[in-house]
Amino acid sequence: MRWDTRWAWITPPWTRTDTESEEREPKVTTGIEAAEAALRYNIRTLVLSRSVPLNRALEELGGTGSPALTGCLEAVFVEGLDADRAAGLERAIQAGGGVSLTGPDGQRAVVAGPAGSLARASAGLLEAGPPLEDLGGALAAALPRLGPGPSLRCGDRSLRLGKRTLIMGVVNATPDSFSGDGLSGDLAGAIALAERLVAEGADVIDVGGESTRPGSDPVDAATELRRVIPVVDALAGRLEVPISVDTRKAVVARAAIGAGAAMVNDIWGLRGDPEMAAVLAAAPEVALVAMHNRRGHPEGDLLAEVARGLRESLVVAARHGIAPERVVVDPGFGFGKTPGQNLELVERLGELGGIGCPLLFGASRKSTIGLLLDGAPPQLRVEGTLALCVIAVAAGVEMVRVHDVAAVRRGLQVADAVLREIPEAVRSAPAPGRTG
Repeated sequence: MRWDTRWAWITPPWTRTDTESEEREPKVTTGIEAAEAALRYNIRTLVLSRSVPLNRALEELGGTGSPALTGCLEAVFVEGLDADRAAGLERAIQAGGGVSLTGPDGQRAVVAGPAGSLARASAGLLEAGPPLEDLGGALAAALPRLGPGPSLRCGDRSLRLGKRTLIMGVVNATPDSFSGDGLSGDLAGAIALAERLVAEGADVIDVGGESTRPGSDPVDAATELRRVIPVVDALAGRLEVPISVDTRKAVVARAAIGAGAAMVNDIWGLRGDPEMAAVLAAAPEVALVAMHNRRGHPEGDLLAEVARGLRESLVVAARHGIAPERVVVDPGFGFGKTPGQNLELVERLGELGGIGCPLLFGASRKSTIGLLLDGAPPQLRVEGTLALCVIAVAAGVEMVRVHDVAAVRRGLQVADAVLREIPEAVRSAPAPGRTG
């Protein structure tokens, strides 16, 4: 998938032959239409090599298994269908050698097939025209990207995605941080911590002035500004990495951007403060982390809801002219989710690959880890944090938000060598001696 200068949606090149590319103009829709189509169909990628995502998807359709999926290498779960689109989807995937299993309500389906079948199906749907082309576009947008990873612009810097896992280091300018590292009013301490985290390998520093732990008291904007802005201002002129501001308030985001922040980390994903999207739209060089927050949301399939919520944030972004290449999405580990749901989220993170934005994962020192480790306090949750980070990276996460940067960086340096690319120094190293 690529985006032109109008961030319009273009039929991906791997769905066209050379002759077709020469003879036809690509089908284009606006960014808003593409985001709305992605939300309507809420496509989730299924990892067929693991039984849990597939079984859960089939349970949503009212079944427990299907021999029709034997031999399939790729699959997605699609929502928002009607009779015409369900029938068109079935025809398109069958033409590519795949199968479509539609639920009793006719609105949801598991679509699977051999390698390349989903791309061929999306191309067929696009060529069919209305009412199928929006489904074809959403399906194409949910397919894996080819080629080198893009870069995420953050002010006058950029973060290279895909080569290794990026690390966001946490600086809490609060007195009531759940992890016990709050530095409210201690500017020198916040600067020293940020400098240490960068030295340990942090690619971004995330500064927050309001605790978002369960049961925390909300902070008014004036208090948050007093805590955050001096830290952002000091770090922006001192560090070589981008500064992020962790806030749900538009007024704080605007002031932080003015002080040098190059990223806004919004726990409500543009859907909390109605002015937040306008602030980001007015600062096109600033990146956005849009998080899913389940607090106050009804029960339902967890990953379907997370994917839908993140896509709702992307619709808000598109309607305000915020290009999708500026956005990182965060599934919101710990935000309105039970410990069991947090672990289910990690188990099924791969289903969010079709959203098409880089994924950030933030489980650092959180209470679910403490629960798993027999009540370990935050400072003794490093190994648990690292374990979840490695699992998340294996599922496609591009960035992790952590307190213990040095330990996590060392762990991910090993994980990346397996999951991304073996370093040349390792690849060319000789075999060890006789004793191993």
